[in-house]
Amino acid sequence: MGAEGTDPLGLREQIAQNQRTIDRLNRELAKKSDEVRIIQQISSAITSTLDLDHVLEIVLGAMDRVLGFQHSMILLKDPAAERLRLFASRGYDAPGLGAEVGFGEGVIGVVAERKRMMRVGNLGMSRNYLRSVRARMEATGQMGAVETASLPGLPDAQSQLALPLLVKDRLVGVLVVESPRPNAFDELDELLLGIVGNQAATAIDNARSYQLVEKLSRLKRFFSPQLAEAIVTGGADDPLKTHRREVTVVFLDLRGFTAFAETSEPEEVMGVLREYHAEMGSLILSHEGTLERFTGDGMMIFFNDPTPVPDPAERAVRMAVAMRERVATLLGKWRKRGYDL
Repeated sequence: MGAEGTDPLGLREQIAQNQRTIDRLNRELAKKSDEVRIIQQISSAITSTLDLDHVLEIVLGAMDRVLGFQHSMILLKDPAAERLRLFASRGYDAPGLGAEVGFGEGVIGVVAERKRMMRVGNLGMSRNYLRSVRARMEATGQMGAVETASLPGLPDAQSQLALPLLVKDRLVGVLVVESPRPNAFDELDELLLGIVGNQAATAIDNARSYQLVEKLSRLKRFFSPQLAEAIVTGGADDPLKTHRREVTVVFLDLRGFTAFAETSEPEEVMGVLREYHAEMGSLILSHEGTLERFTGDGMMIFFNDPTPVPDPAERAVRMAVAMRERVATLLGKWRKRGYDL
């Protein structure tokens, strides 16, 4: 056979193999391009709502439908402590909502503590090693028995990818995906998860902030602003819970108001009450009192409950003196209008 008919290096096979590789890469590139396009759509969806449950549903749905992560969960940071609480999960027999993980506990806790993504390709080996270390430490008295968080989790999970959800380096929560296959995730998965995670962190943070504002607005209808803010931020106990405390109480009303109300037009009465409540209310707030109730011109104000304050009796006296001075100014205005108060 002549030289032209020989193929000692298998060039034809090499060319065919190269072509197959190129075709495979093109298919993967097209798939990832579609995923990036869909991720952009997801980003638009999660930033278009302030409903926290809806945001979490969109994110976990995207993990499954778009990226193929069938098992995922989102834990959010407790505003008052260094721990995470499970708010949403997908792909598990039990949702596990409400389960908690402390900072530094397991992969998820370490991600929260360090604010860095972690990818584990062989959880089984890591889990067995940690169990043996913990057993030895418990046996030697170096540590007490530790209760593990009741997260949903796969019983046979082999791979885990955990992403901290950050807003300007402030931890919002942790997004976790799992797989029963070893080494199921790679650098591209990290990249795609990071894109969704960045958008999710902002959307979740906005939704939680909106919830707090709504809750604060509702509470301010019934409590002083200081108490309402303390309740929202977790800095106050249940104000309706039975307790004992020494308090100072101030009662006040307008002299002659009943007679004035009986002989005046309703619009005039409401105008006087509006000005009176506005002035007295500002003084109550500035002295950190709590308006327990008001009926017409009558008011009852508590000091040192439900929000503790230093020197409650002194505050009450100072407020009462300031109220007398403020009412004297109001009386001058009202008498110029011909009101007999």
